[in-house]
Amino acid sequence: MAATTRQVVTVVIRRLQPEAKPAVQAGIARLRTAARQYPGYLGAEDSYLPTTERHVDMVTIFSFDSRRNLKRWEIAPIRRQLIAEVDRHCLEVSDRAAFDGLSPLLPDSAKISKPATVAVLIVLILALGWLADLLLPAFPQPWRTVLTVTVNVCLISYLFLPWSVRALAALRKRLFS
Repeated sequence: MAATTRQVVTVVIRRLQPEAKPAVQAGIARLRTAARQYPGYLGAEDSYLPTTERHVDMVTIFSFDSRRNLKRWEIAPIRRQLIAEVDRHCLEVSDRAAFDGLSPLLPDSAKISKPATVAVLIVLILALGWLADLLLPAFPQPWRTVLTVTVNVCLISYLFLPWSVRALAALRKRLFS
């Protein structure tokens, strides 16, 4: 996949007084509505850091399918206007930061259920245990268990689980599309 087609997110943190929260939320909703009109817009998320009596920290994440489409949105006059309206209600606004290559960390990237993940894990553990019985020489019991668990954890975490989850998601997409 080319670098221009990877999902890109832009993150902004705003600090505001608690009474300004409804006005900022309404402004962010208008911003989302405007962003939907631009190519490559994938969605936006808001979350709040723990609130104090004096301020609320709001984290806003906008997702686009490429840096090029994000740039188009960032230079849009309507975006500048709406952000100016939102930011005047804020005590502080962080610099906007764009990140790409984070799509595996985003919640909807795998599209596989927890029971399916657990089933994949069980199958992998049983298969690797059977393979370990065949291939590993006879070790004294505590060391054999430590070695088997270590190998299982490393192989499953870094190799087999990411691969199998992607394969299962692709199979599910093919079957249900």
